[in-house]
Amino acid sequence: MSSGIMQRTNITDSAIPDSVTPHPAVYLVWLAPFLLALAWFSANISAVKWLLSSFVEIPTLYKIVIGFLIVALVVRSIGNSDRPPGFSPHFVLRRDPLLLMLGAGICSIALQYIIDIKQLTVLLFILGTYGLCGLLVEQNFWRKNLPVAGLLACILPFNSQFNSGLGLPARVLTAQVVEQLLSMLHVGAISSYDIIVLENGIAHVDVPCSGIKTLLVGTLFLLAATWQEGRKMSLRWLAVGAANLLILVCANTARVAVLVLVSEVFQQPNIAQIMHVPLGIVGLVCACFVTWLMLQRVPKFQPEKTSGISAKPNSEIMQNHPLAKPGIIAAVAVLAVMAQLSHVETPKMAIAPLRLPEYIKSESISLNPSEQKFFGNYPDTQTQKIRFVAGNLRGSMLTVASTSWQTYHAPELCFVASGIPVNRIEKKQLTPSVTARWLSLKDNELSATYWLQSPQQTTDNFLSRIGSDITHTNHTWVLVSILFDSSVSPESSEIQKFANTVHNTVNLSLKRGKSEKIKTGI
Repeated sequence: MSSGIMQRTNITDSAIPDSVTPHPAVYLVWLAPFLLALAWFSANISAVKWLLSSFVEIPTLYKIVIGFLIVALVVRSIGNSDRPPGFSPHFVLRRDPLLLMLGAGICSIALQYIIDIKQLTVLLFILGTYGLCGLLVEQNFWRKNLPVAGLLACILPFNSQFNSGLGLPARVLTAQVVEQLLSMLHVGAISSYDIIVLENGIAHVDVPCSGIKTLLVGTLFLLAATWQEGRKMSLRWLAVGAANLLILVCANTARVAVLVLVSEVFQQPNIAQIMHVPLGIVGLVCACFVTWLMLQRVPKFQPEKTSGISAKPNSEIMQNHPLAKPGIIAAVAVLAVMAQLSHVETPKMAIAPLRLPEYIKSESISLNPSEQKFFGNYPDTQTQKIRFVAGNLRGSMLTVASTSWQTYHAPELCFVASGIPVNRIEKKQLTPSVTARWLSLKDNELSATYWLQSPQQTTDNFLSRIGSDITHTNHTWVLVSILFDSSVSPESSEIQKFANTVHNTVNLSLKRGKSEKIKTGI
């Protein structure tokens, strides 16, 4: 008995399993992915806020549909796996997920600095987040379901405000391309923002004509087909994706050109109206069919034989380097700092209220309901609308000052929406300093003009306004839109004097606003 007791008391502490007293390094294993995720979401905080706020604006039914779609995609992804997806807090620095995460983060910051379109920023954030997940889950599962991440990245950013940001530039470019096509056919035309003006009529390149919806649906088809058929997302797949986008753009441009020819050249607007939607559907279906044929040349995904999350050493990078993971966390933290700095440098409005000379009698008038609704979405925009009398000239003038090109849209669209038909649009040099668009309205009973003006530049071209945001020059712009109560000639001395006076008044307001901004230190 005593010997047995002695044997029990001689058991040393070394026999106790190490798991009973965790080593401090265990906590570091959990801390590293937490710090990486924290740095990543800090770098994309603006995208997260925009995505959450956008869901508030959409109908409840649409929210349910989106939620159901997300759940269905996730369940289908897990169900198609040979085994449940593994997860480990000990994240692995794999090449493809890391490149996707860092590449998306860098591109997002660059786009925010160059031209801030929130939908693209959110799209990159979702793709980058999936790249982050690829460091924590089994690699075959991650690679196989990469198309699902692409589907979600294309669906979520465009659930609301569909046409803001991308729609207007797309319509502008479509209209200008169609203008060049018509000129090749010896059809006289001018592209005014998103309106095609022919010698004998006017055609509005509306929201469906922008091609954004066509591009989105075509891209979703490619991603869904890739996932359903188990195709590998490789360089060959990227080539198919680029060809798909090109085909969709060409199909939409051809559709707009055909509609303009039928409606305005052949004087068959009713037939053009009937053809509008079917022609778009036919173009989309044909483009998707050609894309599907090209997709058959992409090899199918072949799972790699792995035994766990951290298996397949040749898929990891810098796995034995002690500073690899801290370095990645530090790199993402730097992206977070850069993202915050890009928001701090947002330009401020610099314009004072307009002070017209005494010979122009004017009084302020309120914006109409549609104008209030549109400009209400941009609280930093300054608008001023007046009725004026200057000699024999009478009419109204609207000035819109903003630091963002997304605030503006073509004034002729307002006239068309208000029931005032646009008969002709011309480019006119009203004064040596003012190049403007001149409009003949309501069977030539009315006239109107507008231009875009900054302290350094005056133009009638909306693309020049977008270019100033890309180059970060001429931060504050003013859209000057004037509607006369009668038909007047742009060559008359009275019009030239009036345009010169308004141009100089806007310039003085911009200079006063800049001086006040410097004095206040804003």
